[in-house]
Amino acid sequence: MVPRHHSEQCDVSILESSLLITESKDAFASLQRELAREIRPKNVIEKIFLADIAACAWEMMRLRRCKDHIVNLAYGAAISEVLERLLGPPETPAECDARTALERNWFSQPDARRQLAKRLADFQLDEGVIEAAAISSQADQLEMLDRMITAQQVRLHRALGAISSYREAFAKQVRSAVEHATEQPALVQLNAREQVG
Repeated sequence: MVPRHHSEQCDVSILESSLLITESKDAFASLQRELAREIRPKNVIEKIFLADIAACAWEMMRLRRCKDHIVNLAYGAAISEVLERLLGPPETPAECDARTALERNWFSQPDARRQLAKRLADFQLDEGVIEAAAISSQADQLEMLDRMITAQQVRLHRALGAISSYREAFAKQVRSAVEHATEQPALVQLNAREQVG
C-alpha cells in the first residue's frame, strides 16, 4: 500500500483566489480559516476542494457587494429622474443649479436630504421612490450579476458535494482494503489460532 501524504507537506497556496485591490487579505484569510474549521480537510485533495469553496464563497460576496455599489452609484441619476418626473424640467438657471446641488448634496448633507424628503412628501412619496428608480435603471446589470451569483452557488454546491462524495468513496476504499487484508490466508490462520487459544 502506498503511504498517504499528509496535507501539511503539500503547498496548495497556488490555488488561492486573487483579491481585488479593494479587498482585504485578512477578511479572505478569515473566511478560509472558518471554512477549514468547518470542513476540516484531511489531505491535499480536500484542501483543493476547500480552496475552490473559499473562492466560490468569496466571489458570491464580491458580486453581492457589486450589486449594492451599482445601485448606490445610480442614486444621483435616480434623484434627477424622480425630480424631473415630479417637478418637470428646471425653468431657470438658478433652479437648475439648486436642483443639481440638491442631487449632489443629498448623499452627504442632512439638510439636503430633508429638503428632498419634503418635496417627495408633497407627492405622497418617500425616498423609496429614489431607490426604486435606481434599481430599475440598473435592472439589466443586476440581473446579470444575479445569474453570476447563481452560477457561483451551483459551483459551491458541487464542490461541497465533491468533498462528501470523495470522503464516502475513500471510506469505501478503506473498508474494502480492510476486508481484503483480513481475508488473506496468513491472517485467517492467525485469527483462527486466536479463537482456538
